Amino acid sequence: MVKSMKPGKQRKAHFNAPLHEKRKRVAARLQLKDRDERFDGVRTVTVRVGDTVKVVRGDLASGGKRHGGKRGANPLVGTVIRIDSEKGRLYIEGAKASKADNKEEAVPVHSSNVVVVRMDETDKLRMQQLTGNRS
Repeated sequence: MVKSMKPGKQRKAHFNAPLHEKRKRVAARLQLKDRDERFDGVRTVTVRVGDTVKVVRGDLASGGKRHGGKRGANPLVGTVIRIDSEKGRLYIEGAKASKADNKEEAVPVHSSNVVVVRMDETDKLRMQQLTGNRS
């Protein structure tokens, strides 16, 4: 963790951080559809491939008019298919835009603009760390 209070040094440390530290920063709020007592006290989780997320900010949160959708539509909910740790972006199933030559291209979404609505529970160690004793 950086000790300096100077914004320039904070930004420099953020952008020059090693990849294993940048990976931990790709986190999002945990808002499960159905309340689960196991995750009481857990506010944010590190996003992983397989988690289901809902876009709550940006163009894809309201239908994606910029990406060919209709205004005022429901927010995009999809599974994370790839994570760019370097830039803190997620590639979500269904987040696509058409290019000038009508080819589909995946649109990256920043991790701060999504909430996790369902977690991938296949990793036993991850579940144990999240549901363990936090007192």
